[in-house]
Amino acid sequence: MLPLYRKFVCVRVTDMRGVDLSRYVFDFDLTFAALMMHPDGTIYHRYGSRDSRSAHVWLSLPSLEIVLQESLRDHARYEPGKAKKELRTSFELPNPKVDRPVLMEEIPAYQRRDEGSCIHCHSINPAFYEEAQKAQQWKPEMKWVYPNPGQIGIDLDRDQQRRITRVDANSIADRAGLKRGDQLIRLNGVSIASAADLMFALDSIPTTQRSADMDLLRDEQATQLSLKLNKNWREGTPLSFAWRPFKWGLTPAPGFGGPELTAKELADIGLDPETEGTFAFRVQYLVTWNENRRYGQAAIKAGLRKGDIVLSVDGKSDFDSVEHFHSWWRLTRRVGQRVEINVLRDGKERTLFLKVLQ
Repeated sequence: MLPLYRKFVCVRVTDMRGVDLSRYVFDFDLTFAALMMHPDGTIYHRYGSRDSRSAHVWLSLPSLEIVLQESLRDHARYEPGKAKKELRTSFELPNPKVDRPVLMEEIPAYQRRDEGSCIHCHSINPAFYEEAQKAQQWKPEMKWVYPNPGQIGIDLDRDQQRRITRVDANSIADRAGLKRGDQLIRLNGVSIASAADLMFALDSIPTTQRSADMDLLRDEQATQLSLKLNKNWREGTPLSFAWRPFKWGLTPAPGFGGPELTAKELADIGLDPETEGTFAFRVQYLVTWNENRRYGQAAIKAGLRKGDIVLSVDGKSDFDSVEHFHSWWRLTRRVGQRVEINVLRDGKERTLFLKVLQ
């Protein structure tokens, strides 16, 4: 263990009210995130990240210990007084007040629904999205926050998260010359000790930037490579986005939802639950409240009812989950489209047509 050169304090934050969003920068969709930082606000490393596989894909005691050790090393050689304020790159608030903290409770999109209770991390991205839309500064690529390692074609070891365990053929990483076993040290100027560090580094690359320098260790030898990035390198899929709570704030929305049918329920309506791609869900609610009520009202107008079993939407029936359906709708359906919804009601199939609203 390295000695503690200065006193370290662990602070657990469960409410984002009063937190400066331009200083404490992390993936707000996460259920767990840790920042190792100096009292002056300089962040050494981040920990706690995930992709579509699982919330625990990169969470382990050995990996946390490694990040803490790296943070101690960085702390030992840190020169106070050189703190640099980190600003968001995926989102920038319109007309930011750079001379004061950015507080969630002061963002107009959240103020309108603020009831004075705890502010959850996952409420932040939708508020930023709404503000960017209102200011006509929203760009579609901005929704792909904190790209996971798979976006450049690699995977990382769960415990030793600097170490690459997979390089996809013909991916950005493969074309750059990365190999399995390489250890990431720095990307785009960000020191890497965890998957969270890497995802922050990827998120810090401006959408207009077409290359990013990378330092790594290969067979204990320092190596430098450059990632060549195309315009759409951040863009994932509805499935890779489905885990993110951010999807609930995106529009257009379907205006309805409900639970996935169990294997027994699928069998009861004549579908084989063992067949790949078999999926259906029951309409449990139609959104007829708050600012999104227009979507539920449009679904009702199209003939959808509570209790209907949705079999397919525009011919697609191979959703992995209800969350996948909601992500797919928001990312792929366009305003003005006429969406075909096949439902089962009272044992009979019906075809409904729902117009996608703004």
